[in-house]
Amino acid sequence: MNDNLRNLNHEAQEAMDGSPAAVRDAAGYINIRFQCGPVKEVGVNGTSIENVLELLIERLRGFQKGPFSCRENAVAITKMEEAAMWLEKRTQARVKAGVEGTNQAH
Repeated sequence: MNDNLRNLNHEAQEAMDGSPAAVRDAAGYINIRFQCGPVKEVGVNGTSIENVLELLIERLRGFQKGPFSCRENAVAITKMEEAAMWLEKRTQARVKAGVEGTNQAH
């Protein structure tokens, strides 16, 4: 494993790909630590966008089973499922290009 990646911190992640490795809301209720560095090189050390989408979809599906069911929730679920599908297509393209799990573009 590359020592620079092993010791990757949040600031280095942002400098590398432009995205913050951790996000928090102003009220202090949300605290998400995203994967920092390629899993194949640094191991799992955070979550993915796909995992966050899955949690949000499940939360809205719960609403749909109760008194808060509505068309807007259904559309939001559909759009998040669509986003997840596009991220899966990105992963498939990266696998096909042989760059999945690395910091290389496809």
